[in-house]
Amino acid sequence: MMRAVIFLLSTIFCNEAAAFIAPSTAGVTGRHSVTTSCVHQHGNGAEELSTPLTRKTFVEGIVQSSCGLLLLGQIEPAYASGGATAGGVYLLSAKQRYNKRVTSGLMAFLALDVNDINAVNAFFETKDEGGWEDLSAAAYLLANAFRTNSSKAPDSLPSVKSWKAFSKDIDLLKRALAKKDMGKVTSSYKNAEEKLDEYLANVELPSVMELKQM
Repeated sequence: MMRAVIFLLSTIFCNEAAAFIAPSTAGVTGRHSVTTSCVHQHGNGAEELSTPLTRKTFVEGIVQSSCGLLLLGQIEPAYASGGATAGGVYLLSAKQRYNKRVTSGLMAFLALDVNDINAVNAFFETKDEGGWEDLSAAAYLLANAFRTNSSKAPDSLPSVKSWKAFSKDIDLLKRALAKKDMGKVTSSYKNAEEKLDEYLANVELPSVMELKQM
């Protein structure tokens, strides 16, 4: 739509320029006025002479067309930066790119049996979708897309804050797992799960309860 408007203004500009530069069919009247009049034949035989195109008219047309193009040039960047806001193009793109990965990773996390050390280790060791490494990267990038303006610091975003709170418990879980402290593994897992709903709400994903049922 925007390109069509720019093309239309450009066409008007070119037509005005052509009309001013081209030799007049009705002759030149004065040094600073070019008559671009042409004779139009009507059904009743009457003839109509169009309004002469003066230098002033030509310059005014250029200014109006240029102002229109300048305004469009200002609107376009504003639209681009607006893509970083919630509901903008950037957010929609982030959802398409990361929602599936985040959902897969969290479903795998919620399905873990913390008493099965091998399964828990596998979740943290795999680099594939559904593992912690892929989940951690995708979840943070998704959280970072939920911003009200492009200059806001990521750490000030509620979505990023809630993800980091969840990740903090995951770090405690990993440390406990390395020490084979199953008591702390269990408590860290439960604490992380309790904080997960806040993150899910902030990034507009299903709740923990809904993810468990999927």
